[in-house]
Amino acid sequence: MRSRNLKFLFVSFLALACLLVFPTAGWAGSKKRARKKNLKPITHPVILWSRTLSETQDPEQRKIAAYKLSQYSQPIYQDSVISVLISCLKDTDVHIRVLCAKAMGRAGNQSKKSSIRTSLIAAFKEDPSLRETLTRTFIRRGDNSKEVTDLLLETLSKSTDTHETLTLLSYFYELGETVEPETFIRVFNKSENDKVKRWAIKVLAEHGNGEATVIDALATCAESKDTPLALTCLSGLQSQSRKDSARTWSALEKTLESSDPDMLIATLDVLNVLPERVNSPMAKRLIEIISEADEGELIDKAVLGLGVCGDQSLAVVETLQRLLTDKSSQESTRIHAALVLGKQASLQPESSQEALKTCFKNSSTQSLRTACQLGSQELAQRSKDLSRYPASTTKTKPKS
Repeated sequence: MRSRNLKFLFVSFLALACLLVFPTAGWAGSKKRARKKNLKPITHPVILWSRTLSETQDPEQRKIAAYKLSQYSQPIYQDSVISVLISCLKDTDVHIRVLCAKAMGRAGNQSKKSSIRTSLIAAFKEDPSLRETLTRTFIRRGDNSKEVTDLLLETLSKSTDTHETLTLLSYFYELGETVEPETFIRVFNKSENDKVKRWAIKVLAEHGNGEATVIDALATCAESKDTPLALTCLSGLQSQSRKDSARTWSALEKTLESSDPDMLIATLDVLNVLPERVNSPMAKRLIEIISEADEGELIDKAVLGLGVCGDQSLAVVETLQRLLTDKSSQESTRIHAALVLGKQASLQPESSQEALKTCFKNSSTQSLRTACQLGSQELAQRSKDLSRYPASTTKTKPKS
C-alpha cells in the first residue's frame, strides 16, 4: 500500500513538472492573445494625420490633417508618412497640395534627401501653383544642390510674377553662395517694383565677390532718389567695395551731398571701409557736416571719414584740433579726433603735437589718454617719414 502511494506521488510530481516546463498549446495561445490585447495602439501624431489624409473622404478632415502636418515642427522620418506627403503633392485640392508641400520642408533624413529632392523638383515643374511654397521648402531644407539652384535660377530669369520673384530672390539670398551675379543684375534692371529691386541688391551684396559689374550696379542705385533703395545699395557697397573702386568713390561724392542723416550715415559707413585716398571735395563736405550736425553718431563717423579722405589741409587740422580740445564734445568724438589728427597733421605738426600731449596729460579717462598717446606717436612717425620723403605731401607716401 505504501509502495503504491509513493508511486502515485512520483507520477503526480512528474506530471506537474512537465506542465511547468512544457505548457500546453492552449495555455500558450491564451498568453499570446493576452499580450496582443495589452499592446498599445499607434499614437504618433504624424502617422495618425497621414492616415486621415490618405484614407478619409471628408474634405474638411483631410485639410485639418494636412494643416497639422504642415505645422509639425519636428523631423518627419516615417516612410509611410513621407509617401503620403509625396502623393498628396498631386491632390485635386490645391490647399492640400500647398500644405503637403510645406510639410515636406521637414521630411526625410540624409539617406532620403536625393529621392525627396527628385519628387519636389518634379512637382515644381508640373505645378506652377506650388512654386512659391516649394521654394520656401527648399530654403527650409537648406537644399542648394546644383539641380535645385539651376531650376530656380532659370525660373527667376523668366518670372513675371512679383510674389514668385521675391520668393526666389529670398532663396538665393539664403543659399545662393555659388551663383553668378548677372541674373540678379538683370532682374534689378528690368523690374519696376521697389521690393524686387531691393531684394536683388541684397543678393548681390550678400554673395557678390567684388566684381566690377556688382560694384557698378550698387554704385548706380546708391544714387537713387528712393531713399530705402539707396540705403540698401550703400549697405551693399559697404560689404562689396573693399577694393579701391573709382565707381564707388564717385557714388559717395554724390550721396554725401544729401541732407538726410540716414543717407549720410550709410555713406560714411561705406567710406570708412575704403582704403585711404585723398579727396579734397569730400573732406570739405565732411567739415561742413561736422560743423552743422547735432547727432553724435554722425559727427563721429564724419571725423573717421576725414581719416580716410582728408587732404591734410589747414581746415581739416583746425577742425580736428577744435574737437579734441572742446571738453563739451562727446568723449568718443574726442577719441576719434585724436586718432585722426595723428594722420592728418604731418604737414603742420607742432600745434597738433602740443594739443595731443596736453590731452594726454589732462584727460580724465584712460581711453582718451590712450587715444591721444597713439595720435601723438602716429604724428611723430608720419612727420619723420615726411622729412625722409619731402616730395611726398599726400597719404600715398611710403609708410614704415
